[in-house]
Amino acid sequence: MSLISALAFFGLLTLLLVGLEIMFTYATQGFAFGFSANRGVVERSPLGLRMQRTYQNQVESAAYGVPVLAAGAFAGLQGTGVEIAALLFVVGRAAFAVLYLSGIPFIRVPAFLIGTLSTLYIAYALFTLGAI
Repeated sequence: MSLISALAFFGLLTLLLVGLEIMFTYATQGFAFGFSANRGVVERSPLGLRMQRTYQNQVESAAYGVPVLAAGAFAGLQGTGVEIAALLFVVGRAAFAVLYLSGIPFIRVPAFLIGTLSTLYIAYALFTLGAI
């Protein structure tokens, strides 16, 4: 997978997660909640909390994932290892999101590591090739 494709899929996954959280909030709080200027504290169910935390974690992972992918794309970084790492980043983040939403605590750690280590590989490739 190219770095540009990985960025696009990462953005799509993020959009999907925020959309899921918004729709769940509308379903549980009522449609008028979204248009209310006087929103109070929302009591969230365990699933609602997991949705919120999944999206929050996705946004936090964008802080390190997007700059590395963008730098690699800007530098023209290519190769089998980089493409596999880009694919693993997207697959790892998607797997982490699904596992986090399902509430499975132990298996989501390897998915998180796959996504994170693949970004480290791309950053390493950038530094070793003298692109930065």
